[in-house]
Amino acid sequence: MKFEALERSGLLGAMSDIAREIVLPQGIFYWSGRAKKEAEIDATIGSAQGKTSLFLPKGDDTVRTFYLPSVVERLSALDPEQVVPYAPINGAPKFRAAWRKWIVEKLSEQYEFDQNLISNPITVPGVTAAIAFLSRLFLSPGRTIICHDLKWENYHPILEDSQQLEIATFPLFREGGFDTGSFLSLVGEMLKKQDVTAILNFPNNPTGFMPTIRDAEDMRKGLIEAAEKTGNKIILIFDDAYDGFVYDKDAAGISIFGKFVGAHPRIVPIKCDGASKEFLLYGGRIASITFGFHPSWGDPEQLQKELDNKIGAFIRGSISNCNHGAQIAIAGAIEDGGIAKKERAVIVGILEKRYSALKKALAAADIPGATPLPFNSGFFAFVNVKVEAEKLADHLLKKYKLGIIPHTDAENNINGIRIAFCSVDESLIAETVGRIEAGVKDLS
Repeated sequence: MKFEALERSGLLGAMSDIAREIVLPQGIFYWSGRAKKEAEIDATIGSAQGKTSLFLPKGDDTVRTFYLPSVVERLSALDPEQVVPYAPINGAPKFRAAWRKWIVEKLSEQYEFDQNLISNPITVPGVTAAIAFLSRLFLSPGRTIICHDLKWENYHPILEDSQQLEIATFPLFREGGFDTGSFLSLVGEMLKKQDVTAILNFPNNPTGFMPTIRDAEDMRKGLIEAAEKTGNKIILIFDDAYDGFVYDKDAAGISIFGKFVGAHPRIVPIKCDGASKEFLLYGGRIASITFGFHPSWGDPEQLQKELDNKIGAFIRGSISNCNHGAQIAIAGAIEDGGIAKKERAVIVGILEKRYSALKKALAAADIPGATPLPFNSGFFAFVNVKVEAEKLADHLLKKYKLGIIPHTDAENNINGIRIAFCSVDESLIAETVGRIEAGVKDLS
């Protein structure tokens, strides 16, 4: 975007160096905005939705954003004193306790770890804020953070534009699975010089990929060896926004954060997750930062107190505190005998059917020069194409009334389209792939 009006007015020149350079990316918002106006099938929307009959006992054919009834009912029944007052800076105690319980219960189904090493979650307004605060906590401007090449586009404004960091990438995939070797190689090389911070997003946006338990074990072993060899620290930030939306039994069913709790004194695992996706409460803007401690670090209570202070300073100096009412409603749903877990399982089941339908349709399709990347989880699938991705997205909207998100990164040789099956009814999945096939053939 050009800022001609700001430049003519003189306001642009009055701005800080960062403000003059920063730009809100038009990518996803541009294409989803067009899809709302032009598309018959909209596979751009990154929130789960469908007919209310799919998830409500008395639902009908009305299409709505999916939600958990237990959460929404509690929101509408909140007392003003649970809504109006400021929430504590680091979060309502009731929410923090409930969310910790939620995390521990999920992880315990898959991993063995000392529960006393899981910190009390610190409440932040979305995983976006969690990543921003943690990048400021561990990285000074000019430093480098490691990430896989296929990543959420918002990492650029969060990390590069706002925090003035560099992003060093490694290939997400090798031979149909996670490229553990490239990840460990990049970490090992950087670790020779200094502490290393990496961010890993699983289930991944934009690909819908979740590694296996074996992948996590290999990562754990390699990182322990690297930490021992160099004496430097490894900060592992897990972006778990889509935690638990896994549809393939061979993939890790829950965040691989659990594999790294207490793994090594110089490995610092940090879990970023929240209610936006897990509890389908996107507008609630409630997420958390949870640390995995190591026994050698000392008293967990004192560690917690000091981390609360550090991150609390970032919260107080930016957004002050988080949505009070949403925290209370979510906590209540978690504490109510597992009802939220059951409601969530219904949504996961709906998305699993869409995932299976998309897998089948892509396998049967004949799309010239297209390669669907491995996906087994989350809200999305990604297809590499040889035709220009943005040109294809425009063509699909204009001729086939289909909305998808083009994703390009010349530096990493990425040119493909993201399909949000989370927002496409199962009955329309095959038609979605058929229109993509037709569009690619038109341009090939």
